[in-house]
Amino acid sequence: MASAPRYYLGLIPEMLNPIPLTYEWFGVLWLEEANRFPVIVGYWFSKERSDIIQKAERAGYANWTEMSEHYVIMNMYRSIRNKQKEQDWEKRSRLSIRMNFTAPWKNVPSGLYVVKSRETFPLHASAICKKRFFLWLEHAAVCESEQELQAFIRRVQREHHLGKTIKTGSPTL
Repeated sequence: MASAPRYYLGLIPEMLNPIPLTYEWFGVLWLEEANRFPVIVGYWFSKERSDIIQKAERAGYANWTEMSEHYVIMNMYRSIRNKQKEQDWEKRSRLSIRMNFTAPWKNVPSGLYVVKSRETFPLHASAICKKRFFLWLEHAAVCESEQELQAFIRRVQREHHLGKTIKTGSPTL
């Protein structure tokens, strides 16, 4: 007879929420079945700890054990963020054709650009390739420090076989 899955909820304050780029409470809900690896069933960010508990309950999970082992929760956070980083790196999409004919893009030559969402960290960085009539979002990343931004730029250079030809700047270029 198979045992019922056991659900656990872990909570940590001051973790980076990659969408609004704010540091908030992070909560992760996972289950463990007989001698198997944990399976993450949900995660949330919120300004308040109690909001995460409410979100887990609204998602239909009311019977869980709270886990306070910091390293376990941090490993799950890192696992989620690493998966998001790879998705950001792999997702390539063509931007609206209108963008190519509006400032700042209409005034810059063709090439590969790294654009920062803002001047302060954390920030979103995007590698955008401008061609004559098209703009492509080649790669994206969330950077919490100058070192992470420079690592992103080096990875873009390696991926696209470039020397120092990447142009960097803010959205106004």
